[in-house]
Amino acid sequence: MLDEIQSVSGLRWRFPQTDSEVVSALIQKFDLPDVVARILASRGITTETADEFLNPTLKKNLPNPLILKDMEKAANRMAEAVLAHEPIGLMGDYDVDGATSTATIKMFLEDLGITVYTFIPEREDGYGPNALKMKEFYDKGCRVVATLDCGMTAFEPISAGTQLGLDIIVLDHHDPEKQLPNAYAVVNPKRLDEDPKHPCHYMAAVGVVFLFTVALNTILRNRGFYTAERPEQSLIRFLDLVAFGTVCDVMRLQGVNRLFVKAGLNQMCKWENKGLSALATLLGLDEPPTTYHLGYVLGPRVNACGRVGHSDLGMQLLSCRDPVKAAALAQHLNDLNLMRRDIESSVFLEAMEQVESRSNNDPFILVKGEDWHQGVVGIVAGRLKDRYNLPVFALSIEGDEVKGSSRSVQGVDLGTLIMNALSKGILTRGGGHPMAAGFSLKREKLDAFYEYLKENISSDLMGNNTSDLDIDGVLDIGGATPDLVQKINLLAPFGESNPEPRFMIQNVMVSYCKILKNGHISFSLTGRGGGRLNAIAFRAVDTELGQSLLTTKDTLFHVVGILRQDNWRGQVKVQIQVQDIAKAL
Repeated sequence: MLDEIQSVSGLRWRFPQTDSEVVSALIQKFDLPDVVARILASRGITTETADEFLNPTLKKNLPNPLILKDMEKAANRMAEAVLAHEPIGLMGDYDVDGATSTATIKMFLEDLGITVYTFIPEREDGYGPNALKMKEFYDKGCRVVATLDCGMTAFEPISAGTQLGLDIIVLDHHDPEKQLPNAYAVVNPKRLDEDPKHPCHYMAAVGVVFLFTVALNTILRNRGFYTAERPEQSLIRFLDLVAFGTVCDVMRLQGVNRLFVKAGLNQMCKWENKGLSALATLLGLDEPPTTYHLGYVLGPRVNACGRVGHSDLGMQLLSCRDPVKAAALAQHLNDLNLMRRDIESSVFLEAMEQVESRSNNDPFILVKGEDWHQGVVGIVAGRLKDRYNLPVFALSIEGDEVKGSSRSVQGVDLGTLIMNALSKGILTRGGGHPMAAGFSLKREKLDAFYEYLKENISSDLMGNNTSDLDIDGVLDIGGATPDLVQKINLLAPFGESNPEPRFMIQNVMVSYCKILKNGHISFSLTGRGGGRLNAIAFRAVDTELGQSLLTTKDTLFHVVGILRQDNWRGQVKVQIQVQDIAKAL
């Protein structure tokens, strides 16, 4: 019985509930395969919403940028600077969303003949705008400065810039405080005076920036800026960067975000962006890119510079016009990513020792280390969260300063938690989203921060910390075919709120098992009545899943995972990326 399955990872396997009438209607109206219609129905897609989900278009589904508060004011002010040929300053964040945001508007303005100055802080300098850079931009002749993927809580630097005479435009998507910064314009779909049901509410910062360029471009066109000698350029060329930032910032792939990613992946297939092309070439990416490639192949390389290198290298790569320079930058970023992996492994082992030896029963995990590299604590927090299914706070202590990163589970809103701690004076800086946040505090406040977490994270989590693993269908081993994978891809792009469909392959045995580099396990599955399926479990060696795979033979299992097409050596096969297993009863 499926409801009696005991997972080796302690996960609850949940099977879909679908309305057969909705499934039939989807099949008839859109000529969909049965498996695709069933997955759509289980995810709440109906005949009324399926067309927008399956076939979003810029013409039909792109929101009017001016529905965002302050958008028209911000675009008009930057248009004045462009028309006057004034230099413009840009301040961005050091992650992929910040790099893509900065690269998008930088290239757009440079194509208009505008001198652009950029600043992305090093991680040790702290997140967000910098008052000294505001003064530097002013001295270089800038009178307009845009903050990108940052600025919502940078009250002092923005006030300092405003007092200098700068018109500061905030283009952001992070959770705000009740007070807005003292800027010329603040464009953020999460402003408290915006409707939470706003179609732009869950956009990444690069999505906000793209809509800003649309608004700015329209104003310039209406003002007669474009001529035969200076023709208007298509903005579609930036959608590859919009997709990249949206996926890597783990935004919900619904509505306008789904439109951005679907259109952006189509644009990326052209490899017109010199930096993305150089990185793909270096990594041997010779197939159409997917959200997997953005989030797990390209993204970590661009993020690496903000973790262990110079933080503006990712932005430099993505805005590079010279293929030779782009190739060198891509190589440098790849080298930094290898360095990041080594540092991350060392910090993760130390953090694991702390977790395994802790004596408390807190409904969260707090780990800390002297001089832990600030660039990897977020990744470590994420890995610990995945392992223990609790909110995790990982802190790097350097002298009197503490900088931390946190990752959450359903039921704990980190964005609100961190902002409240900031307002109480426990933290010196902070911000983020419900599932991820960053913060800073003084060493003397460590105990106060710990007590604050104990008071504000419910102990109910301890009794309800079993995660659900949603399963989209059940197959025999012979049903895992290339044809099925092609049908599933009709639902792409996949990501947050539209995960890759997960299938249970029932009644199989492990017939071959091999440990790979980085703790991955490669193995083969065979069915009770025949059939074979290649499989892999990532970073599984030291987990319950891995130990079960390595030590149990000639035992029937059910396995759960994601089916991927494998084109190794020209042969089209299917591989399952296994996420959990359970003994067949």
